[in-house]
Amino acid sequence: MGKDQLYGGLIFLVSLIITIVYIAAFFAKPISAIFPAWPASLAWWAIAIPIFLLVLAVSIIAMWIGWTMLTTPPPAPIEDIEAESADEESKD
Repeated sequence: MGKDQLYGGLIFLVSLIITIVYIAAFFAKPISAIFPAWPASLAWWAIAIPIFLLVLAVSIIAMWIGWTMLTTPPPAPIEDIEAESADEESKD
């Protein structure tokens, strides 16, 4: 078994465990039935945390795209590229 297959299997197992825990938390009884001092339910957290992480991930990806666009120099104009290729063809 290669290193890539090992990593793939590990990622699959972790994802499977997270999915099972998520589904169990989504359909669980409210946590207030177990701990009366806690008013929130596990189902609420099962919805709130992934939405929070999704918004955070989209924001971070958008910031990364913006930063990349901000710090990447503009490409050379097409006229310059055509002129360079014409110069190279005339030298041959």
